Amino acid sequence: ANLSQLISTPLTSSVCHHSVAADCPARCPSGWTQFGSRCFIFYYQYMKWSDAEKFCISIGGNLASIHSSDENTFVSDMINRASGSRNTWIGGHDAERRWLWSDGSSFEYAHWYSNQPDNSGGNQHCLEINYGGDYWNDMPCTYTRPFVCSQDL
Repeated sequence: ANLSQLISTPLTSSVCHHSVAADCPARCPSGWTQFGSRCFIFYYQYMKWSDAEKFCISIGGNLASIHSSDENTFVSDMINRASGSRNTWIGGHDAERRWLWSDGSSFEYAHWYSNQPDNSGGNQHCLEINYGGDYWNDMPCTYTRPFVCSQDL
């Protein structure tokens, strides 16, 4: 395989992770990793936030939304295993200081780093995870990052 093929190859396998009460009757697509009733995939390919979102849509998802501490830990650990904890795009973006998820789900859970989001320079409107550990930070959307997509089963 050449380098571009390796870079675009997902570094996860189809595995079911679930809480005690849940089982995993449905299956994620090949290459995606299941967590509860959702599927996640990490791409170690650097893109701007908008290009990463378009790519996630093209494979049937969106940039990842995160709705609990358990999901946050799961996504952060998946990135750590594949890349050694690179700052990574997920689906948060803000419109007039209101944070939203690109998949349209409600933005209730948050795990911001201390004093974030700060909109430094007035142009930080997209969300990266794995900032100072597993925390979140706002960054300019034109920066390039690896990214995580998610989809519901």
